[in-house]
Amino acid sequence: MSANENKSHSSIKARLIKSFTVAILIPSLVTAVAGVLMIRAQIYDQAQVRVTSDLESAKEIYSNYLERLKDSLRIHATRMIVYGALERNDPSNLAAEMERVRNAERLDVLTLTDVSGKVFYRTCNPALVGDDQSGDPFVQYVLQKKLPVSSTDIVRREELLKESKKLADQASMGITPTPMAGPTGKTQITSGMMMRGAAPIFTASGRFVGVMTGGVLLNRNYAVVDKIRTTVFKEESYKGQQVGTATIFQDDVRISTNVRNDDGSRAITTRVSAEVADTVLERNETWRGPAFVVNDWYIAAYAPIRNLSGNTIGILYVGSLERPYMDILFRNLLVYLGITLLAVLLISIVAMKVAAKISKPIHAIADAAHKIAEGDYSQKVDISSDDEIGFLANNFNTMVSELVRAHQELREWAETLERKVEQRTTELRAMQAHLIQSEKLAGVGKLAAGVAHEINNPLTCVLTNSSLMLSDLPPDDPRREDLQAIVDETLRCRKIVKGLLDFARQTKPQKQKLDLNKVAEDVMALVRNQATFQNINLQSELDPGIPPVLADADQMRQVVLNIILNAADAMPQGGTIRVHSSYEPATKHAVLRISDTGPGIPAEIQNRMFEPFFTTKKTGTGLGLAIVYGIMERHKGSLRVESASGRGTTMVVTLPTGIDTIDD
Repeated sequence: MSANENKSHSSIKARLIKSFTVAILIPSLVTAVAGVLMIRAQIYDQAQVRVTSDLESAKEIYSNYLERLKDSLRIHATRMIVYGALERNDPSNLAAEMERVRNAERLDVLTLTDVSGKVFYRTCNPALVGDDQSGDPFVQYVLQKKLPVSSTDIVRREELLKESKKLADQASMGITPTPMAGPTGKTQITSGMMMRGAAPIFTASGRFVGVMTGGVLLNRNYAVVDKIRTTVFKEESYKGQQVGTATIFQDDVRISTNVRNDDGSRAITTRVSAEVADTVLERNETWRGPAFVVNDWYIAAYAPIRNLSGNTIGILYVGSLERPYMDILFRNLLVYLGITLLAVLLISIVAMKVAAKISKPIHAIADAAHKIAEGDYSQKVDISSDDEIGFLANNFNTMVSELVRAHQELREWAETLERKVEQRTTELRAMQAHLIQSEKLAGVGKLAAGVAHEINNPLTCVLTNSSLMLSDLPPDDPRREDLQAIVDETLRCRKIVKGLLDFARQTKPQKQKLDLNKVAEDVMALVRNQATFQNINLQSELDPGIPPVLADADQMRQVVLNIILNAADAMPQGGTIRVHSSYEPATKHAVLRISDTGPGIPAEIQNRMFEPFFTTKKTGTGLGLAIVYGIMERHKGSLRVESASGRGTTMVVTLPTGIDTIDD
């Protein structure tokens, strides 16, 4: 296929994909935008309906607090101790009862006035009485109508001080500058916003004798706003933040709220935005909509709080966190965009498939032929058609299959040959190593026998004469130390000669049925109480199901004893020696593993540890493991080491169990 044809096919493919994409993209985008706008409007409408309902619930809770205050004052005003004191003009017995009522009803103010409006008894400040309260709107209302009443009121600092300085300080707040709030010349509020109530006091005969007034200061009092939150919003939270909040404003300043600052404190002393203040405080209307409250956006509603005269003196706010609604909107937006992108992707795939079906077949055959020429035989052309191109593709695939089969056969022959060569090489190396070791042991054995025979008699003579000379010398003779050294070194030489003779003799094993577990137990019992093993913990895990082996009992004890003694020498500070036996049914071999927790054996030493006269001990002969290795060879068994520096050592003794596998 020429370059011009390739370019033509690519151009056709691109035009097809572009046409399909434009056909689906424009209506999909229009649908997505319209859907998102519609969902946004519905979500905000639902949020606004909910927050309006929440505001009505909050207003109801606030009204219930006022009604409860009015009812409690009305009930307590009927108590005989109250009207009796006014009737007798004697407040001396009122203190305990009035304080009990104030605490029970959680009132900050509880006062009695007489029919002229003068204070008869002030619970929080009993010493201050007689001041005229007839101008107080609540006292005035009851004096005129003889009916109980409750509402919200602004109480001046002077009146709060009459009750207590603590109450006046609770009401006083410095105003925090707030973004989006309107201009104000105030930096502090000193008056307090209070839920107040008043009830007439009648005697038993029905004579009107005074007024009981009471109130709860709302400044820094969070009972009402927290009650609204728990009742209306059910303590619902979203990503660790309270969903619903409530606030009471005195004029435009937050005096009670559960909106939190960034540090977790309640955001009192901040102001409401200028837009909300204008709507609620100036026009006496309810404001609804999204609002930035302290540090986050809320779907909010603000309603006026009016005093007894109907004038707006504050604001009741409820708000629901906007973030959950925005997250819903965002998720819907992602869904719509995902659907749009998926549709575009699907159409693009269809377009590419159609274009590929038109332009691809011959190009695919040429590309596959090029890759086969480079050595890639995995190529196959998938063209399903009944025309000449389909016939060409089928014959091309047949040719490739034949090439692959021939290539696979050649590769299999090469791999088989390589495996056989590697196997034979490994066998030859093992046989060569075995022959070298056997010849080395045999040569060393002959040499050892000759050397031992030649030096044994002179050593006996030296040892005998030096021992006699040592016994003849007095204890304080200075020559005793030198003679003792001669005796000791001669004894060490005799020990070496004995090892040489043992190594050289290679006694033919006297084989009999032998319990390998019993051999291990006998050796452990032999060494357990020796001084060398005082700090050694001997452990065993022996398989009772091991069949007997045909072996020389004494030589097997020598093998196990030598390995255990070497393990103990490797742990001068103490440690653990573990003897484990098992049976391998596949090879019909009994296996005895003797492990220690010593420092381990480096790899370079492992390669030489079975050589005669090789030792790492200061007093060793280097013949122990060589003798053990020879014993295992004569028993058609094996001895190998598993070790690494710092990880202990395991000596593995393997013996055949079948009678037919052991050569007597």
